[in-house]
Amino acid sequence: MALDHGILLETGTNEFEIVEFIIKAGDKEHHFCINVAKVREVIRFPQIVRVPDAHPSVVGTANIRQKLIPIIDLAQWLGLKYDNNYQEKKIIVTFFNHEYNGFVVDEVVRIHRITWADIKDYSSMTDFSLVETVLGVIDIGGTLIQLLDFEKIVLELNPDTALKDVNIDYSKSHLREGRVVYMAEDSAVIRRFLATHLEQAGYTIMAFENGKLLLDQVAKKAPELIITDLEMPVKDGAYVVKSVRENPETKHIPIIVFSSLASEENERKVKSVGANLFIGKPDTDILVQQVDRFLL
Repeated sequence: MALDHGILLETGTNEFEIVEFIIKAGDKEHHFCINVAKVREVIRFPQIVRVPDAHPSVVGTANIRQKLIPIIDLAQWLGLKYDNNYQEKKIIVTFFNHEYNGFVVDEVVRIHRITWADIKDYSSMTDFSLVETVLGVIDIGGTLIQLLDFEKIVLELNPDTALKDVNIDYSKSHLREGRVVYMAEDSAVIRRFLATHLEQAGYTIMAFENGKLLLDQVAKKAPELIITDLEMPVKDGAYVVKSVRENPETKHIPIIVFSSLASEENERKVKSVGANLFIGKPDTDILVQQVDRFLL
């Protein structure tokens, strides 16, 4: 089943779509979800080739549409009871951080349209053993659906997808002094990483964990440049871009979108609402160069 990404919502509405799926552990069904923007297609379990010395959760690789893709047993990675009778299972093929991966699940339920405000803190969960891998919970018709942090999962399976070290040209540090940059990023690790490097380069950084907090600060005092992620709770990155552009007092501010959802489609969408540049994670070296380009 290929997903028609052409039906996605109008950009900047703070709405998005999730794919709900089930992992069974004995008699219990665990309901999880993933952002539709990360999903390329859903397929039956393919023929696989075992990979020696691979991570225990990687059951092998499969040739899917001329691409060699790792197949990951999500139940095993999450520490749930699982079985290796894969023939009746489904594969969710994802693409983000410039990487394809296939995740084994028992059943794909349906697509839901939600807003970021619908996502509640994981403290309402019952599966407390999973809290480090769950971004939040959505209650749909009395069913708690857990939004998994797939970026965290892939990073632990493949450290090569980690953020890249940045080579800073310190000869320009005096030119960067006093230049104010706001940044919205919900990952604390990425937020600290980017803020540290930009501050070392000489910029003045104010970092926020979601788009609403950034927009609240913009209303008080405008920065010289904005960096924003796309996927964020409360207010997402596309909403940030659209809001800044619709305000005559801030519409001139350069905006860089820095996101794992790197694709021509997403780049086109965020530029259609006013983003100046789209950079895919984990290309942090490019990010610092482009901040210099806009401000220096």
